[in-house]
Amino acid sequence: MASMRRSRGVAGIGHRVVHGGEPFTKPTLVSSVNLKLLSKYNHLAPLHNPINLSVIKICRQLLLGRNNYAVFDTEYYSRFKPEQFLYGLPINLYRNFSIRRYGFHGISHKYVSAEAAKKIKLPLSKLNIISLHLGSGCSITATRHSQAIATSMGFTPLSGLVMGTRSGDIDPGALLEIQEKLGLNAKAVNDLLARKSGLLGLSGFTSDMREILKAAGKKVVGYYGPAKFSSRQKAGAKLAINIFIARIREYLFQYAGLLKKVDIIVFTGGIGERSQAVRQLVMENIAWAKLPQVLIVKTDEERAIFQAIRNSI
Repeated sequence: MASMRRSRGVAGIGHRVVHGGEPFTKPTLVSSVNLKLLSKYNHLAPLHNPINLSVIKICRQLLLGRNNYAVFDTEYYSRFKPEQFLYGLPINLYRNFSIRRYGFHGISHKYVSAEAAKKIKLPLSKLNIISLHLGSGCSITATRHSQAIATSMGFTPLSGLVMGTRSGDIDPGALLEIQEKLGLNAKAVNDLLARKSGLLGLSGFTSDMREILKAAGKKVVGYYGPAKFSSRQKAGAKLAINIFIARIREYLFQYAGLLKKVDIIVFTGGIGERSQAVRQLVMENIAWAKLPQVLIVKTDEERAIFQAIRNSI
């Protein structure tokens, strides 16, 4: 994703980069050296980082003399404390290889949290917010007084919620068993988790939540996909929805406990913004001591990127 400001042509280009690792914790002017450093994270965000970097390279070639800036999904979580980002692994794995929780969708979560605060006309610095970014990729973040304190994605964008084709949380022991039983190498396991799992793997026929909802007998406004589904597809769709919703609710309850008081729950992303059925399933029969305000906020990562770099271009 790139965002451009026009003033006598292109003054500068802002790019979303999913994984910035530990070295990149703020919007960064992209140099040849930085491009090389960022390429080291391609295998950790294989659906995004290689494309992100290829777009930057193209812009650098076609728009000579124009500055390119990278804005990172991981930035919003760069202030996590060790107890928030470390795994229960030998500490040398972090010291030597930087294996830790990074978190993703940070540009979106930061933006919609700020927009939600504007909607209710209260300062973000005084609010506790749980934001749900639900789309092809899905994540949930807890924000206390403008600072992210927990998020569902981790070392890569694979962990946390069930997504379109990504698995979400899974016992590492199950991965070892799968690898042994199927004789898979690391690349094949990653492909299984990133491209063949999630809603696609559970339903058995699609990663499109609209189609899954329709197959499960839910009303989907504005979608005119297949009218008929097999009994297996219907059963797979219901299973996929049940698991998708259950994982979201598990994290929602966990983060509500972590924050103690929740002022706002924000839904964003393609599913979060457009699917009333999903929002209702997530929120039904939740016994809150005080019901938070539930808002739908359209995410605008391009605007957020521009806001992040406007003083630099």
